[in-house]
Amino acid sequence: DLRETCDGKTYGEVATNLLFRDEFVKINQRRWADKLLYDTQAVSIERIYDMDNLVGKLYRGTVAYDEFAAVVSSHPVLTRRFDTPEDRADALFFTFMGRPLLEHERADLGRLYNLWSNGYYDHPDLQMRLPDAHIRYRCIDDDGNPDPETRAQCASVLWGYNELILKPDVRVQVATDGDTMWSGVLTSDEWEKLQLPGRILARERAFWEALVDDTLRQYLGYDLGALVPTVRDELVDYVLTYDGDIRSLHFAIATSVPYLQSAYGETQTSHRWTFGPSKQVDAEAWLDTIKHATGYQLATCDHRLTRPRDFLDNASIASFALIDRSDWKYNDDGEIRMDYADLARSLGGCPDNSVGGRFKIISILTTAQQLNTASNVCLDDEDGAHITKLLPRGIEPKDKLDAAMGLEIFKHNAELFFAREITDDESTMAREAADAARCVTGDGRCPASHFARRTCFALLSSAEMLFY
Repeated sequence: DLRETCDGKTYGEVATNLLFRDEFVKINQRRWADKLLYDTQAVSIERIYDMDNLVGKLYRGTVAYDEFAAVVSSHPVLTRRFDTPEDRADALFFTFMGRPLLEHERADLGRLYNLWSNGYYDHPDLQMRLPDAHIRYRCIDDDGNPDPETRAQCASVLWGYNELILKPDVRVQVATDGDTMWSGVLTSDEWEKLQLPGRILARERAFWEALVDDTLRQYLGYDLGALVPTVRDELVDYVLTYDGDIRSLHFAIATSVPYLQSAYGETQTSHRWTFGPSKQVDAEAWLDTIKHATGYQLATCDHRLTRPRDFLDNASIASFALIDRSDWKYNDDGEIRMDYADLARSLGGCPDNSVGGRFKIISILTTAQQLNTASNVCLDDEDGAHITKLLPRGIEPKDKLDAAMGLEIFKHNAELFFAREITDDESTMAREAADAARCVTGDGRCPASHFARRTCFALLSSAEMLFY
């Protein structure tokens, strides 16, 4: 894969090739699932799939970032996820401006969310009652026109005077606490009006600066934009030159000196930006690498369907079809396999977003979980990785180990997990470790399988595997 992707190509050609892959889109769809806290108990699964498709359009370059923010600002994935107008405003601002609202900002922007309320609707195919956003008509008089006495309750004034009022019609359902309407029957013109909060934010340069800072952290693992503001300014101008196409920003960062240089500084310096990327790997990336490299049997999870079992309890044909076409897998008994999700959630991945979302932490518990997983994969002769995956061609599991063979085994595993050649120091350590290995056999020499499995364990649990 490295030879096919990289050999004979410039950094720009490699980056362009990767940016046009489905994997690039899917990884960023998962990132937005984390940001927006997809939770099928709080938001309709239809709305989650709709937002996931929108994120896909953003990272395929068919929707500009400011247009995307406008849609998100009125999307039920956000408006139904939170309970009060102020909470909705705060979630939007934090997502796109990179900081929480100040109290006066929170009260002001929250007035543009006064129309939203939380409710439910009956899905005809899934045969389930799903949560969704509704419109509660406010700031109008008995004739449905803006009420001079209350219209200020539906207007923001901090970013210019912006008023958001909708007029009810025959679609309205009379409720005990006022007229309401399911958001599923809103017209395109009404949706456009409701996108006002996102359009307000997109007019601010800080909106684009927050995008740059977030993307720099995604690639580098540290706040280069805050450390060197001129870098942030240049990248803001760059993405605006390309009309808000988010791929241009990813291309610029992925081909930049800070991203391409080593994570280890060659000279003594206190400047963090003279080093390359250094960040903790996502749980899914670690587990997927293990699966692909060793063939270890694990299922997967789906960032859109955080609670798949809820849909199977309903037992409708549409529910089974929904699960079947997702990334969730069944076991032989027809139950959803949770081995991957349970393991990932213990490490902060595959979040169900009921309260919090993804987390990354270095602790005794997570380290123990990582070591236990590496042990199960590498050291378990029966259920772990097949030994042929861990041995280079020409070496059999029962071959007697010597220093030269140990070096070949270590080279093979380093290429398997790290996709790189080993260093001189690693070569020396591999030879010495293989030469010193002793097993309870006739002559005390270990089989090649013994060294291969322990090499696998050492690499899977190493800092290079967990940070990059």
